[in-house]
Amino acid sequence: MRTTLIPCLLLLLSVPVRAQLTAGEVPVGSIAYEVNIILSLDLQFTTDSADLELDCDDFADIRAVLHHGAPPVDAPHVASLHFVDDDIEMCMDMGPSFQQRPKYHAFGETLDCSGDFDWQLADPLVLGDLGGFQGTGPWTIDSMYIAYRRGDEMGWILLSFDLTGNDEVRLEIHRILPICQGPTAVAENEQPARVTLYPNPGNGGTLHVESARGLRHLELLDPTGRVIAQYSGSARTIPAPEIAGSYLVRATFTDGRRSVSRFMRQ
Repeated sequence: MRTTLIPCLLLLLSVPVRAQLTAGEVPVGSIAYEVNIILSLDLQFTTDSADLELDCDDFADIRAVLHHGAPPVDAPHVASLHFVDDDIEMCMDMGPSFQQRPKYHAFGETLDCSGDFDWQLADPLVLGDLGGFQGTGPWTIDSMYIAYRRGDEMGWILLSFDLTGNDEVRLEIHRILPICQGPTAVAENEQPARVTLYPNPGNGGTLHVESARGLRHLELLDPTGRVIAQYSGSARTIPAPEIAGSYLVRATFTDGRRSVSRFMRQ
């Protein structure tokens, strides 16, 4: 079994993702992140999995699982989601079945959950299956969205799978809209930027750091929210990133408060 922890991308503002979202929509102040997980199996009775992180707390929330069985006997191919957190609701088919299945949405469709569907806690959630006595599909999904929520925050997962072949079965998680605030959101122990960075924008030379308050340490974060470098609070110059782009410098002060400043590397 392979397990892959996926880091969460940043949300640029502290804006919750609320209902009446459309599939593929990224609200102002939010960023969807590219996951590009590919699970592929070509041997009977094998299983692979990958962990998905939905709320930016660095802990897995859902495990995507792919199982290669032996259709059409009583061992189906199955793609499913298994939930680590017990407070995430999915939009699921409420028809008579012992298996819980999600509602699929095409790009641009409203992520409503009505009719034969309702928001429910689920574990596991069967995305699709083929073979066995209870395998009723779907067997293939090509780039469709499923909706999830926690409280009044909603996100989506873009995925595909193909369970039709005995030679190979696949499950792909393409993209996720998370439900979280990232390092740029001001939390209770964070303050607006109290650190000055110059030159900003910079062209790759040394980055100078000024702060009127005592610093405990500094962290440099890339556009995915991943910490790529850490420095002591006594540092007043740090190397600029090698690759051009937008970065964050997160400062932790000696009193425990934090601030975040944006840096552009040209």
